[in-house]
Amino acid sequence: MKRYIFILLAAGFLASGCNSNVLVDSFQTLPEEGWLYQDIVTDSFEVTEPGFYHQVSANLRLKSDYPYANIHLAVSITYPDSTTSDYKVPIELAEKSGNWVGSGLGDVITFQVPILHRKILNQKGKYTVTMAQDMRLESLPNIVSTGLRVEQQEEIY
Repeated sequence: MKRYIFILLAAGFLASGCNSNVLVDSFQTLPEEGWLYQDIVTDSFEVTEPGFYHQVSANLRLKSDYPYANIHLAVSITYPDSTTSDYKVPIELAEKSGNWVGSGLGDVITFQVPILHRKILNQKGKYTVTMAQDMRLESLPNIVSTGLRVEQQEEIY
């Protein structure tokens, strides 16, 4: 029994150490009536070592009866010097066969989709990211929550 508990504790310790390069990994719950067109989700993170590439991913949780196979996002990054970059990001959520590309059990599907690969965040300081649905619908139904994940990757040479 002691050996079993030790193995579980060791596995938990190792798993928690694997995410040391994650600067933010969040989900924000959206209203029950849907993701309104004017609703903007905001998150921020701190870059302390600007000599690295970063991967920015969108976190999404939706109900399995979400009526579309994709979602379009409007993403904006504000840098520490107050400059801003805007991106229009289309995300495929389902295969042509109709199967979701996310994971989950029951009626909630979770997606973590890279939206900016090997992004150079070359300023030290606080970055703010805003995300809005860009599907041109007043209310996008069956989106449970959305958020952001930013990981520091390899060093820029």
